[in-house]
Amino acid sequence: TQSTWGLVLIMWWAFKLQAVGLVIIFVIFQLFESRKAMRGADRRPMSKVSEIGLRVVFLAFLLGPGCWLVDSELLPFPMLLPLLVAYGFTYCDLSELTGGRKPNGREWGLWKLVHWYFSLNLVKTVDLDPSKLYVFGIHPHSILPLGAIVCIGTKMHKLWALDYRVIAATFVFYVPFYRDICLAGGIADASRPSAHRILNAGKSIALCPGGATEALYCDPERDVVYLRKRRGFVKLALEHGAALVPVFSFNECNTFSQFAAGHWVLDALKSKFQRLTGLSLPLIKNIIPRAARITVVIGEPIAVPLIAEPTDAQIDDYLERYIVSLERLYNENGPKYNEPPTKPPLTVV
Repeated sequence: TQSTWGLVLIMWWAFKLQAVGLVIIFVIFQLFESRKAMRGADRRPMSKVSEIGLRVVFLAFLLGPGCWLVDSELLPFPMLLPLLVAYGFTYCDLSELTGGRKPNGREWGLWKLVHWYFSLNLVKTVDLDPSKLYVFGIHPHSILPLGAIVCIGTKMHKLWALDYRVIAATFVFYVPFYRDICLAGGIADASRPSAHRILNAGKSIALCPGGATEALYCDPERDVVYLRKRRGFVKLALEHGAALVPVFSFNECNTFSQFAAGHWVLDALKSKFQRLTGLSLPLIKNIIPRAARITVVIGEPIAVPLIAEPTDAQIDDYLERYIVSLERLYNENGPKYNEPPTKPPLTVV
């Protein structure tokens, strides 16, 4: 019928708009690649106008065509596009760059579901002084560090009266609605200016130093952390005199399995995606994470002096101390929490 063909035509135009929009998004982010606009800790500061402009373009082309299609054909009057415009104001508020929002969502039922699914358990080895600053290093990143981030983000404040934020890759905050869930859970942007702002406000931070690169080492049979070239978080701790605290999430890598390195074209695309977004694209065998029993163990803090401009030698010294402490934490707790308990010693690359 004529109405059916009209709907097909509308859908076809919506599809083309969506495709064109994704190309435009890619081109714009390509132009901003030199500034590492979505690379978290590596990104360079941009003007507020540029930050908001990128988000407006991303949101408009990602959701705009679909909202227009539904408003045109399925609803009696436009509803989704006005809602999208209204949501745009909170989407573009840049709160992730200013220390995040107040973590009012740490008690949400969503997190309790994650705790149940992964049988999450948070273990402390020592008591921490809530009046001091800390930089918590979470290992391993795995494909998605769901267990560790949720456990630290929603349970650590119950152990000590710490005011802290978990920091994550910038691209996380470009994903509509998911960004709001993260912000409600006390997660902020991992860019260096953002981390400095949080620490200057007297709040501690928790981060995954291995990042997207470490995700490529995810293997249920052994634990590998990518750490020897990760000096930025140590420098950050020295600049603020914040104690370094190693954290290991046992069985985090049991949640996913991935295929070996693929064709050179796929590897090139994965590399390009990581340069643009700071996220890797491992070829995983299971889309839904396995319900592994995850135990997150918080280690002993390493006292760090306050050094406004630390030298490379000082950074390397404390990085080595951190690695030794992390290996000791793994060796002492691996036999109790690893599944299987026969996993080989921790590999640090």
